[in-house]
Amino acid sequence: MTATEVPSGPAADPAPAAGHEVPETKSWGWHLMQVTSWLLLVLVPVHVFSTWVFHDPGHFGVALYVDRWHQVTWRLFDGALVVLAFLHGGVGLNGMCTRRIHRAGVRTALSVVIGVVLGVVGVLAVSTILSFNVS
Repeated sequence: MTATEVPSGPAADPAPAAGHEVPETKSWGWHLMQVTSWLLLVLVPVHVFSTWVFHDPGHFGVALYVDRWHQVTWRLFDGALVVLAFLHGGVGLNGMCTRRIHRAGVRTALSVVIGVVLGVVGVLAVSTILSFNVS
């Protein structure tokens, strides 16, 4: 090996010394999953309790949401819950699907399809929540 050659293989990447670990770089998807996880950890129990525990499940229906959506706070809460759930599920689905596909073009196409489908359904859901006529 000459002085200008760079070693490759296992000898080129020695293990870091004790106490000098290389920090792992996290992707934007990992960070988004962490943020949505913590927010959903708060929002989902509030939703479950306010829908199924504090009201009679035998009388569950549209009337529950009509009564609930008279207040802007509940509309924003339910809209945020839908957006966070779609973000969390979409990023997770994208990560799981693209990890198993080796061709870059197919990975990109799948990511676009997942994003468009979840984006359209999410926009429809949130626009329904925010524009629902409760009168």
